[in-house]
Amino acid sequence: MAAEAPTDDPLAPVAVARTRKAGVAREYGLVLTAVGIECEIVQAPEELALVVAREHAPRASSELRLYLEENRGWRRAEELPLAISESWPAVLAWCSVLMLHHVFSAQRVFGLDWWNRGGGRAAGVRDGEWWRTVTALGLHADGLHLLGNLVFGSLFIALVAEILGTGLGLLAVLSAGALANLANSLLQEPSFRSIGASTAVFAALGLLGGHRWQQRALVRSLRRSSWIPLAAAAFLLAYLGSGGAGEPGVESNVAARVDVLGHALGFASGALVGALHARLSPKSLTAPRLQPWFALATALLWCTAWYAAVGR
Repeated sequence: MAAEAPTDDPLAPVAVARTRKAGVAREYGLVLTAVGIECEIVQAPEELALVVAREHAPRASSELRLYLEENRGWRRAEELPLAISESWPAVLAWCSVLMLHHVFSAQRVFGLDWWNRGGGRAAGVRDGEWWRTVTALGLHADGLHLLGNLVFGSLFIALVAEILGTGLGLLAVLSAGALANLANSLLQEPSFRSIGASTAVFAALGLLGGHRWQQRALVRSLRRSSWIPLAAAAFLLAYLGSGGAGEPGVESNVAARVDVLGHALGFASGALVGALHARLSPKSLTAPRLQPWFALATALLWCTAWYAAVGR
C-alpha cells in the first residue's frame, strides 16, 4: 500500500479518492487516465485508495469533482454479477436428492408408499398437510420424468447458484417451488394430484428472469430494455412447460393431465423471489460465509417435510 509522504516531496503519492467498491475505483482511475494523469489503485485495510503523485493531486481532485458533478443524478452503468460461488455443489445436491428419492419411491424403501405419503394432493394440502408442497418436488413417475428435471434443473440451478450462492440459491428455489405448489393446491380441484420437481425447475427459471429484470430496471440507462430477460424466461416457460406427469398408476384425468398451471405458478413465484432479492436484499446476504447456513436451512426444511410425511 502506498503511504502518505512528506509534503516537500513533489513525487510522493497522495490519495485523491477512497472507496470500498472496486468498480468505482476503476471508474475513477479511467477518468484520470483519460486526462493524462497517472494513477494507481492501492489496497487499504478496509477500502481502496486511488493515488497520484502529489504534484498532480489538485488537478486530479478537480477532474474527479467535475466528473461527479457532470454525472450527478444518473445511476452507474450496470455491471454483470460476478460468480460468487462454484455452481457444482448446488447441481450435485440437486441431482443426488432427486435420484435418491426416485430410488426410494420406486423400490418402496422401508416398506413405504412414498407417492401416497409425499405426493402433492390438493385436498391434503387444504387439510393442513403442508409437507406435501415440499415432498412432492422429490417424486417422479418414471425415469424419463426424472431425467428431464435433472437436465433442465441442473442448468437453471447452476445459474441461480452463481447469482445467490449455493445455499441461498437452493433455499430460494425450494421455497419458491413449495409456494407454487401451495397456490396450485388452492386453485385446483380438491381431487388434483401432482408430483415432480418441474415446479421448482420453473421457479429457478423465473428467479433468473425476475432477478435480472429487477437489476436492469434499477439502472436508469437500461430501463427500456429491462423486460427483455423476463420475456426471454417467459418464452422458455412456454416452450418447456407443456409437459408433466401424474402419479404412477393413477388413472384420473386430473392427475394425468399436463400441469401447466403448476409450471406457471412456479415461474411466477420464482420471478417474485428473484425480483425481491435484487431490489431489497443487501449484498452481504450472498456472502460465502453465510452459504453453509442457508444450505443447512434448506436441508432442515426438506428433512422436516419428509419426517412429517413418513411419520404421521
